[in-house]
Order: sequence, then C-alpha cells, then structure tokens
Amino acid sequence: MAGRSKFPTLRERTVTLIINLLILYIVFVSASGIWLPTGGLESVWLLSAFALWFLSLLTAPWFLPPRDALANGIMTVAILITMDLAPIEQFRTELDVMRWVAVAYCFVVTILSLVALFLYDRDNTGGKARLAFRLTSIFGKGEILYTVPAIISIVGAYQGSLVTVSWLAAFWVFFTVSRPVERIAEAWRLWRIDEKEQDSSTSIGTIDRIDHPNIIRVRLNAGSSWKPRTLHVAAMPDGDQSYVFALFSQVQGTDVIGTGLCVSGVSEKLPLPAGHVCVSHDEEKAAGFIEGLSGSKGVELIGFTVENSTIGTLRFEVTSSSDLAEGHVIFARINGEDVFYQILDAETAEESFDQNPRGTHIVRAAQLGLHSTESGFTKYPWLPEMNTPLFATRDGVVPAPQIGEREFEIGKVPSTDIGVIASIDELVEYHTAVLGVTGMGKTELALDIIREAVKRQVKVFCVDFTGEYRQRLSDLDPVFPAPKPEQGSDLEAKLFAVETGEFKAGEEKKALKKVVDGLREQTEEQVNAFIEAEDKYLAIFELAEIANTKTTLRLTELYLSSIMAWARQHRRARQIMLVLEEAHTIVPETYGAGFDYDTQWVVSRIGQIALQGRKYGVGLLVITQRTALVSKTILSQCNTFLTHSLIDQTSLSFLESVYSSQHTRLIPNLGQFEFLAFGKALRAERPILLKRPFDPAKKEASEALNHVFKEKAAGVAVAKKAAQ
Repeated sequence: MAGRSKFPTLRERTVTLIINLLILYIVFVSASGIWLPTGGLESVWLLSAFALWFLSLLTAPWFLPPRDALANGIMTVAILITMDLAPIEQFRTELDVMRWVAVAYCFVVTILSLVALFLYDRDNTGGKARLAFRLTSIFGKGEILYTVPAIISIVGAYQGSLVTVSWLAAFWVFFTVSRPVERIAEAWRLWRIDEKEQDSSTSIGTIDRIDHPNIIRVRLNAGSSWKPRTLHVAAMPDGDQSYVFALFSQVQGTDVIGTGLCVSGVSEKLPLPAGHVCVSHDEEKAAGFIEGLSGSKGVELIGFTVENSTIGTLRFEVTSSSDLAEGHVIFARINGEDVFYQILDAETAEESFDQNPRGTHIVRAAQLGLHSTESGFTKYPWLPEMNTPLFATRDGVVPAPQIGEREFEIGKVPSTDIGVIASIDELVEYHTAVLGVTGMGKTELALDIIREAVKRQVKVFCVDFTGEYRQRLSDLDPVFPAPKPEQGSDLEAKLFAVETGEFKAGEEKKALKKVVDGLREQTEEQVNAFIEAEDKYLAIFELAEIANTKTTLRLTELYLSSIMAWARQHRRARQIMLVLEEAHTIVPETYGAGFDYDTQWVVSRIGQIALQGRKYGVGLLVITQRTALVSKTILSQCNTFLTHSLIDQTSLSFLESVYSSQHTRLIPNLGQFEFLAFGKALRAERPILLKRPFDPAKKEASEALNHVFKEKAAGVAVAKKAAQ
C-alpha cells in the first residue's frame, strides 16, 4: 500500500527489543530463581534469545541475508563451543552430539555465507550468486541457528522439572516463531498508517517547497486541480496549518506544481498529515482573507513582489489574468497602510522551479506613495517585503480628493477614478511646461488651464501665433492688444533696413529706435489697461499678418517688457500668467539658430522676463511640440511638467533630468490625452501618468476652427485672384 514502509522505524524496533528483553528476563527469573544471568548452562537460552533479538531487530534491516547469516553462524558457534555440559545428569551424550552437529551446521552456513558474499560482490546478477544468496537466506535464519543452543540449555539445565522444561520449550518456540511483540508492534504501525492514509484521503498533494515568508509550492496528486483564487489548507512541517490562496500552477515533468499564498493560520485544525494539502474552498472566507490582506472589499489579487525591488520601483510577478496595462495603479498593504504603485513596464520571464520553465510576466511599477484626500500622493519611505501580495485598484478604493477654491482636477490615473489635483497658484508662480507632439491633447490641456486661471481671476496674457486661441476662448471675452497693421509693417521695414543697410547702419538704427519707442509707449498703455481692468482677465496677442521672425520677436518682447514693468511697479498686486504657445518660436534655443546679435538680445530679454517674473507674481506657461528647440534656460526654470507623447531623442534626453529614465521611456508610447505629470503644482510627490477624458464638445470646437481657417484661406485666394 502506498505510504507503508517495508521495515519499522528504528524507534519502533528499539521499543520492541526492550519489551522482548524484559519479557525474557521475567521468564528467566521465574524459571531459574536467579536475578542476574551467569555464564552457566541455565543462562544460555536467555543469551541466545538476546543475540537473536539484537541481530534481527537492530541490524537485519541493513544487512544482506549472507551477512546476517554469517553473524548468526559465528555467534551460535561461540555459544555452542563454550557451553559446559559436565553438570548434566541425563541425556549428556545426546545433547553433546546435538551440540556438535549444530556446530557443523553453523560452519556450513558460515562458509556458504562467505561464498555468497564474494559471488555477490563480483556479479550480483549471476545465477550462482543468486543461488548462494537464496540458500543463506533460508538456512541461515536466526530462529534456526539459535534454537539448538536454547534447547540444549533448557533440557540440560532444567531437566529436574519436566514442567519447567515444557513451558520454557513452548515459550521459546512461541516467541521465535510467532514473535508476538513484533506482530503487535507491526499491527500498531499499520493501524497508524491506515489512519494517516484515511486522514489524507482528501489530500490533493504534498508541500514541495516554502518560499519565505508566505509562498508555498504544492506537488499535486494525479488528477487533482489547483484553480486560481480557490482556498486550501496546508499542514506545515512544524505542526501548524495554514489557509492557502491558490495563485497558479505549472507542469514539471510528469507532475503539476501549484503555487499559493499563505493567507492565515487555521484555528480549528483538520485531520491532515504534516506536509499534505487539501481543498477547503469557501467563497465568503476567501473574500474575507483578501479583504483582510488588502484592507478593501472587492479588490483582486494580481501578483506578489519579487527580487530586485527598490523603494522607488517595485517588481512583481503577475498571477492573475486581470486586464493590466501601462499606467494602471496597483497597491500593497504595508504596515497597515495602502502604498500605491503605477505600472511603467513589463517583460516576459521564465521561472525554472525544477524541470520545465514556466512563462510569466514581471512588471515594473513606480511608487506613487500614500494617498490622502488633503495631500494627494506622498512618498512612502520603505518597500514591501518579498512575496507581499499586490492588488488591482478599483473605483472607490481611494476616496475623492478635497478640491480647494484655487485648485482643480487636472487628470485622472488610468483605470481608476483617482483624480490628481493641481493648484492654479503653483502652476502660475513656479512656471509650467506643457509638452507634446501635435494631436495628443497638449493644446486642450493648456486651454483648460487658461480657463481655470481666468475663473480664479488670474490675468492671463497669451502669445498665440496660431490663431486658435481667438476662436476657442471667445466665450471668455478676451481682449486683443496689438499694434496697428501699418505699425507692424513699418517696424518690419525698419528691421529689414538695419539688416541690409551700410556698415553699422547708424541712420537705420536711429529710425528703428524711434519706431520702437513709439510702439513701447502704446504697448504700455494697452498692457496697463488690460491688467488694471476689473472685468477683463484674458488677453490674446497675435500677429497673423506678420511672418517675419525678427519682427514677431521684437513685438513680443515689447509686450512682455511692458507686463514686467507693471509688475515691478505694482509688486504682486495682480497674479499674471504669460502663456507662450509654440514657445520654440518665441524663446528658441539661440545657440546654433543663426540669429544675429540684435535678435539674440531680444530672445535673451524675453528669457530674462520669464525668469525674473516669479519675484513679481508673473508666471509662465510654456507650450511647445519641439522641446529640443526651446531655450533650455527657460525650461530648466519650470517646476511643473505636463508631458504628452514625444519621440525625438533630444527632448527625451532633456526630460530624463526631470523624470526618471524609466518614466521617460513611457513618453513615446503615451496615447491621446495621456500625459506624464510631475512638479510642485501637483498633489503628487513622484511622477505620475494621467489621462484626461475625451470631450466631444472640444472635438467639435476643433473641427469648427478648421472650417473657419478653410473659409478664411478661400477668401484670401478669392481676393488675390480678384486683385490680379
């Protein structure tokens, strides 16, 4: 029967030996009246019994039959030769003949045992070896060899009492043939084995390995199943029992190995042998354990932490078929607190348990930290232990954040209802960059920030050469400060004259200065009127008729300088946000751009205004799709970055100094309306991937704007044709 041992254990044999010796000693004392055995003939049967039981119980399981017979033969010869038969009154001759016949028999058995051993060592599969092996196992048994000296001892020493001789002879035969103590011990052992087999009849497998502290590997019995999310009970080697939550299974050769998570100890132990595992599934109990581990109802266990995790980046093995994706948020329960992580990347891996490797997914997730309604995500100073269970975040796990009067929700974490809050004051005061290629939602985000700022009475001055802001923000009743068309054309002509004039262009520069001074006075009036107005909070500066870059930059510098002059004079009297749409055309990277000295001075002047504005309540919102071409001096002063998809390596290399390299690798793969956010304005102390919902109204507005541009272009074409 499976699970039964061929031989009793050493402990069982030792106990049996002690009981046998005790019974033999009691019988000896009763028959002889002697308390201590002597070397006389009356003790020989007792010594023979001792030798028989010692050899058969303690050495026989490890001896081959020839070695067992050799030991018995030598021991029997020693007993027979040393017996003193002189005191025997009757049957001395017969007993002496019996002794020497037995000695001869023992010599034959001894020689046969030696032959069998030599033959066995040379060729254990040969016919002669097998024959000698069989003969010694039959004729060299201890019951045969030790019976002769025992009979001689009983008949010779106790012949004065026929009753004693009869009882001792019967006792010897009974004890050596039936072996009652051994039979009782064997019956007890088999009964215990039967009990264990009955207890383990519901066992589906045995524990193969335990990975500290709570991952268990179970080698399943043939036909047993290990369904994920089912509950089992495992009897640990130390005597404790534990509930096990099934995770996954893998094939190893002809076996199936189930992997599970120990979730709790068993208070009322099952009759299960140590090392065995049985099914104990209860939907309500399983849900209760998951709730206890996660601290939340209805969440799904999706994996457990593995090696090489750090405080900032977690690595975990996926155990669930849950629909995970880049940007999704999972959490671990650490010291009674929920610590959140956002998935950045994943890779396939092989787990070689024993023989056949198992394919799995190893996911990397960046720490977001603890979450509160007041502070958002804050850093957690440590990492979870190995094999810590991880759970998918569902709606309702994180309470809705508190939004202050000067705050708004800038986006949600993908796959959750977790909103991330931004402070409009921090966005303005510490400068913000909105980056990304065309069509990914960059402008939509910037327009929403502008609306939030206007709603909170921030003076917003937009520099927009695309013409889009006029249409999209018309409901905010914007003003449009700008020079007259003829003034713009005059400035463009004067700049061209300086560029093409004679050496040093002295007269041309004087004429240019006169025009610029006149424009500066007019610009200051427009800027002051806008900033000091109590009912106007949005100004849009656009130069649709001017295509010359130098003219555009000079006019932009005039307006920004006027704003800065007002801010210096009225320190922090108003909160002002400068929005630079297509910032690479307004504050470009001058190195290698081919600008002359005067143009480089203008660009540097705009940069100085942006950098110094913070001291006077003037903030910057930089919007660009070409990060590589924007002044790095400006970008380096931005404390909040909202980055949509970018693919050029120069931009990505720069952003590695803003985000981690792992976060930066996300950027080219971001989808529409997804962006990576990090900075002082956000309620998140680490970079976080956010997503904004698709708004059909914004799409309609964008399509309507395209229609306006098409009509305008058609009108221009008609006018040109008429002029011709």
